[in-house]
Amino acid sequence: MKAIKYLGLTLLLAGCTSPQPKDYYEIVGEVKNVEDSTIINLVKWDGDTGRTISVDTIIDGKFYFKIKPDSLVKDELSLGCHRSKKFPSMSAQLWASAGDYIKVTGENTLIYTWKIKGNAPEIAAWQAYLNDSRDLWDEYQRNSVLQKEFSTQARSLPREERGALKLKHDSLENINNKLIIQINANEIQRMKKSEVDAIWMDKLRGLAISVKYYKDYPYKEDIIALYNSLTEEQKQTELAQEAYVMLFPPQHVEAGKEMADADLFDLQGNKHHLAELKGKYILIDFWSSGCGPCIMAIPEMGELASTYKDKLNIVSISTDNKKTWERASKEHSMTWNNWNDLKGNAGLYARYDQGGIPNYTLISPEGIVLEQWMGYGEGSLKKKIGEYLKK
Repeated sequence: MKAIKYLGLTLLLAGCTSPQPKDYYEIVGEVKNVEDSTIINLVKWDGDTGRTISVDTIIDGKFYFKIKPDSLVKDELSLGCHRSKKFPSMSAQLWASAGDYIKVTGENTLIYTWKIKGNAPEIAAWQAYLNDSRDLWDEYQRNSVLQKEFSTQARSLPREERGALKLKHDSLENINNKLIIQINANEIQRMKKSEVDAIWMDKLRGLAISVKYYKDYPYKEDIIALYNSLTEEQKQTELAQEAYVMLFPPQHVEAGKEMADADLFDLQGNKHHLAELKGKYILIDFWSSGCGPCIMAIPEMGELASTYKDKLNIVSISTDNKKTWERASKEHSMTWNNWNDLKGNAGLYARYDQGGIPNYTLISPEGIVLEQWMGYGEGSLKKKIGEYLKK
């Protein structure tokens, strides 16, 4: 009788125990017409900076990720197969938190339009935009794969024999530009009838980029109207501010004119200005931890800082968010000024923007812009700075 009593108590306690919440999320993929041994990368994004957090191999059309997030903040993720020649250089977008189960399905290698179902509302919102233009995106991806093929073939040919392949590549680029215009029209129509959420804001920034970089872009006024529909609070978000500087570009610095300045912060939170560096030449380096050439340039800037310590002040200005900047600064030692205005691409960078990074500006001891250039190759900084400081 006593044994029955204890058994009943055990069953009662078991029945009252709630299952422990999972501290991980799962991503389960089932795709067709993908070669076995295709490598698939899972990338986590902090702003515009991505880092691979896991890798799997697709076998029999299946892949699987089990990830324990490092914070309570929802992970923004992407899936890519960039090593494969049969995949476009594009990624599937998804979001996940601990406890989520995400199912990914696809019929081919057109990964950007793979279908994704999960717990995060961002997934459903993103898929809704894809559904509006799925055929257009599929054509865009097929063209992108062909462009990769033409570029690979061209690299194996003498320079004088690459012309025909370049024409094919450029023709597909023109087609894809027209496809983007059609896709943008669909996105604008959905945004006009949708509530503002994270995906809406991301689309706004993407559309604003199109306004800035596409010649004779037809929907500029529509996108400005979308921006103007935001509340003042929404306009203060990072994505909205970045959209604003694309739609209404600030005055750009010019050689021979006074440098632009702003509030800048070091890793300890102290406020600085470029003006305090006057008296020596100033080299401004706009960088991001996700920019390979930016990282490659760091040792050479260290050499410059040492060689010209009496003539040159270097200031690296990160476009990363605070968390990413702090992590990258621990990984890459900088003995010179390492600052951030904490405004991403919408801050001082917009005044010095040259279309990408690394982005350099050399300023005279009096604060006058001498020269701007973009990109890095080994020895290029020492050569450029030497032309001025060895005079």
